[in-house]
Amino acid sequence: MFDKTFLSYLTIIFVQFLSGSIMYSYIIARLLKIDLRKVRDGNPGSTNLWRAAGWKLGFLALALDYFKGVFPLALFAWNARVEINPYVVSVAALAGVAGHAFSPMLRFKGGKAIATTFGAWSVLTKWEGPMVLGITFTLFSVVNKLRGKRGTTPEEDTLRVFIGFFFLLIYTIWKVFNGSPELIVLYFGNLIIVAYKHRREIFKLIEKRGEA
Repeated sequence: MFDKTFLSYLTIIFVQFLSGSIMYSYIIARLLKIDLRKVRDGNPGSTNLWRAAGWKLGFLALALDYFKGVFPLALFAWNARVEINPYVVSVAALAGVAGHAFSPMLRFKGGKAIATTFGAWSVLTKWEGPMVLGITFTLFSVVNKLRGKRGTTPEEDTLRVFIGFFFLLIYTIWKVFNGSPELIVLYFGNLIIVAYKHRREIFKLIEKRGEA
């Protein structure tokens, strides 16, 4: 029926999905008796834990969300002794993002998967993909502060994410023409998941645009 290579690839993808589905922010919040559904936009992720429980636990959850996007996939992808199809690595990285966004722990209603996205791109591009997103997010925050704003709304956070994905697209196209076509799978799959998880904010942005 199935050869060992195919089964091993399926296993890697499935295990990475399971890794992504562990909702560390939710677990920490439950231990502290905090209901993240009542914090800001109700997202069960590290940013809302940061707001509710402080920067120390928020940073811990953020780091865990990042590393679950990296591991255990990186143990295979970065191991010179292991031959693995780059498209499988791309699908597996995407599975980690999907695991967070549609976690079985929360009846498939997970978080927005931004930190896990950074982890997934780290597996395939090391520091490059995350740097593109990180610089964009940082510049957006700097501009926001220069405009006199102390914080951001969920809609502004969404705008920041999609500006980041615009520049990530430019980077992805460059990588495709330089021998990494598998990044197309990760990029568009990641974009679809992130767009779906931000759909409410997208509709609000469109409504505001229409009113203006």
